Amino acid sequence: MALNIVVADDHPAISLAIRSVLQGHAGWQVCADATTPEALFRAIATCTPDVVVTDYHMPGGEAKDGLRMLGQMRRQHPQMRVVVLTMMTNPLILRAIAEVPVQGILLKDSPLDELVHTLVQVERGRTYIGRSAARILAESSARYPCPEERAGIGSLSVRETEVLRLYLSGKSVTQIATALSRSVKTISRQKNCAMQKLGASNDRELFDFAARQDLMLPQPSAG
Repeated sequence: MALNIVVADDHPAISLAIRSVLQGHAGWQVCADATTPEALFRAIATCTPDVVVTDYHMPGGEAKDGLRMLGQMRRQHPQMRVVVLTMMTNPLILRAIAEVPVQGILLKDSPLDELVHTLVQVERGRTYIGRSAARILAESSARYPCPEERAGIGSLSVRETEVLRLYLSGKSVTQIATALSRSVKTISRQKNCAMQKLGASNDRELFDFAARQDLMLPQPSAG
């Protein structure tokens, strides 16, 4: 039985290259392409894929944030497997993507044969983190000066990470609430919970911690 795949990336040349490689594998079929989150969800509804290979961040649609898009995909299609391609090299973002959860993560500088290997593993029911992404996560863990800080970062929920990233990029609590369609009270609570887990008692300590751990998280402009 064919493995149905949807490929999503806002750069057509990348989608074409991925489609060409995957179509060449026996038993795999790319049933649709998408260039925006809205088009991706339409494609999923139309061809009910077994696997989605998607860029982390694509412009357009209501899911303006990559984590929101992945979370929505997971809620609506819990059985569908997801492989994420991204240019992001920040360990906190990569960790948040993994915890959505997804079945595969690859940096976009990975060779296409590693994408094939990833899908082979995913088809077998396994999870695969690409070599480059795994190295970043391992190096990040090695940089943490003490187990308490490492545990604090690892304990952040996806939503807390999302709020923290936007706050560290310079957005106010009110702006984050508007962007994520949540109440100011909810955003404040999630920010405070994240700060407690990181051991930061005020904003200055939070920014110092982020800079010390190389965790400054600007709003992504590309996948």
